[in-house]
Amino acid sequence: MSERAAATVGRRLELIIDAPAPGEENMRRDLALLDACARGAIPGVVRLYGFRPACLSLGRMQPLDDVDLEACARDGVDVVRRPSGGRAVLHDQEATYAVVCRSTDPVFGGRVLESCSRIHEAIAIGLATLGVHTMPRALPANLRRDAREGAAVADCFARPAAQELLDDRGRKLVGSAQARRAGALLQHGSVLLEPPRAAGYLHGEAAPTLGGVGVRELLGRQVSREELVAALAAGFALSLGWPS
Repeated sequence: MSERAAATVGRRLELIIDAPAPGEENMRRDLALLDACARGAIPGVVRLYGFRPACLSLGRMQPLDDVDLEACARDGVDVVRRPSGGRAVLHDQEATYAVVCRSTDPVFGGRVLESCSRIHEAIAIGLATLGVHTMPRALPANLRRDAREGAAVADCFARPAAQELLDDRGRKLVGSAQARRAGALLQHGSVLLEPPRAAGYLHGEAAPTLGGVGVRELLGRQVSREELVAALAAGFALSLGWPS
């Protein structure tokens, strides 16, 4: 069997656990899955993976001017643009997920915030199997103003968006963003093992007061990416009613 392992579960979504790959290849795979779902060729996919080498991913509409390209080149950090929205994420000490499904999917579908909440519930279940307990950020009183304020910072983990998962001190553990195409959705997300470091590769981006937090700090022990991926897979399995 190759490094890339896929397991079809039931007749609905497929679980894919991929070996780490370069940023361009990871985005190509996710976009191909979104296109396949939009065409009706597949019902949906949950894909868990990593990046090698480390990669700074930018949201679909984020300006490249946000990035300190010299610092990225110096440290061997790739730069890639995601098909999903949101702000910059450094994919290094973390696990990345991609959920692709129809917007009408009974488990993960719905309007953007509804589907985001449903997907985060699955991630929260997985994290709880490790002993990490999270809470979603409450919906702000003014969603548009909140979105504008989020777009004003370059670093995804500088501030949480609605429904993103936080620890009990309000620190962001999971950053997520969505894209939609022809009745299908793609949600990307990064689950941190270590506190975020994207600010070091972004122009003028200061470390936020609260910022993000990693699973290792919350648990007070070394957690491998493989252990985190296995926990996330378990959370998605439970949410989807897949056989254990």
